[in-house]
Amino acid sequence: MSIYHCSIKIISRSSGRSAVASAAYRAGEKLLNDETGMLHDFTRKSGVVMSEILLPEHVPSAFRNRQVLWNEVQKTERRSDAQLAREVEVAFPVEMTRPQQIECIRNYIQENFVSEGMIADWSLHDKDDGNPHAHIMLTVRGFDEHEQWQAKTKTVFANTRDAKGRAVFDPSLPSYDPKDREHTSQYRIPQLDENGEQKTRIRKGKGTEYLWEKVTIPANAWNDRQNAEKWRASWAQHCNQYLEKEQQIDHRSYARQGLNQEPTIHEGVVARNMELTGMTADRCQINREVRERNLIREKIRKLTAELTAAILKRARELYERFTQLAGTVGDHEETGRHARTDGNPSGRKRKSDQGTGRLQKEAESENKEAERIARIEREIEQRKPAIASADRKLEQLADLIRERKKENEERIKKIMERRRAAHSAGRSTGSGRSASEQGRWSDGRDQQEERTAHETETGKLIRDIEAAISSATGAEQDSRAARSDREAERRRLDLERQREAEEREQQDRKR
Repeated sequence: MSIYHCSIKIISRSSGRSAVASAAYRAGEKLLNDETGMLHDFTRKSGVVMSEILLPEHVPSAFRNRQVLWNEVQKTERRSDAQLAREVEVAFPVEMTRPQQIECIRNYIQENFVSEGMIADWSLHDKDDGNPHAHIMLTVRGFDEHEQWQAKTKTVFANTRDAKGRAVFDPSLPSYDPKDREHTSQYRIPQLDENGEQKTRIRKGKGTEYLWEKVTIPANAWNDRQNAEKWRASWAQHCNQYLEKEQQIDHRSYARQGLNQEPTIHEGVVARNMELTGMTADRCQINREVRERNLIREKIRKLTAELTAAILKRARELYERFTQLAGTVGDHEETGRHARTDGNPSGRKRKSDQGTGRLQKEAESENKEAERIARIEREIEQRKPAIASADRKLEQLADLIRERKKENEERIKKIMERRRAAHSAGRSTGSGRSASEQGRWSDGRDQQEERTAHETETGKLIRDIEAAISSATGAEQDSRAARSDREAERRRLDLERQREAEEREQQDRKR
């Protein structure tokens, strides 16, 4: 399976970010920020393959200019905490060619964003380091038919009340339309005073006016949290059109896919650079241990499959032998019965059988019976080599299982020794994790395996290895907690030294 990545973020003014600067960085261009007067120059940035702006309907063509577009966005969004843009970052599977990447990202943007009214400014980055990806900046406002920015929110008449009696708007229910008052006026919710009566007001020249509940709702569904799942799934679907079956990606977690596999964590450029210089980064070490545990899980799965296949094959051979022998013995018994009764269905002896004819027929029957017994014995002798071969194969498989089990036990022993060393180091600094908490954390990991592999040798092997993995993971948690405690202790000592220095400085000043 290829690597999947799709993240969704908000670029907002409250976090000190600028839409113009963000666009300049992603496109590798030089843009002037009208709001601050700063010139953001990223023309020396490497790895920018191409950039493009896609416009929906009713958007002025001038917005194909990146500087014009994002300066206009910042001019329209006046609040100090305004959301300026939404960014979707996606990674391409390395199996895709460059034309496939461009076609895929364009189709994805057109289907999910531009068709909904968003302006999309996207850039494709690739430094030939195995991480081709794209940044998609999206506007948070749409355009009306007059080529004007739409409001982010709109005021509508409420059409129902929630469980607490508050007026709300439910889009699934009929609502009031000011252009069709005659047929929709009953869908309004009146404003009530303390007596439960509808509020009114006197308007000059218009008389008494009844008041109705109004609420403010988003102008579009772009901020709906359900969009995240939709957009992430859509990216996997678009990429899979260009990938072979064994290379296809999935936006779901391993748990949602039903896979018994542990996910790795994000390493980051700092950790990877540490590894390149010969140092050991904690995050990279954690991922190496995760991959080792996943390798053990995969070997257990293959071992179980091989053992199951061998057992089924042996069972089929035994069943076939039993069926053949049962059929042969049945023929022999049926022939003997006919010989004894001499064609008499009731099995009663005839008086005429007491003569010479009876003795002759019985002799012929005994000869036939002897021939059938001899044939059965020959067939059994002929099948003995096949039976012996099957037994040898099972014995070879059993030896293979024992060898692999020994290898796994040695590997787990090494892991446990390394974990115990890390666990001892964590205890010396006080990790803060109690034994009962660790026990509760690790007890439930192998309950499902115990149920499915109950009373079998294969299940026992899986439970033993899973228990070792669980114990190793618990030790890893203790090691992480110990590292956190050490970092907290260092920060505390730094603060104490800083306070002591400040106190000495104050005393020196007083002197």
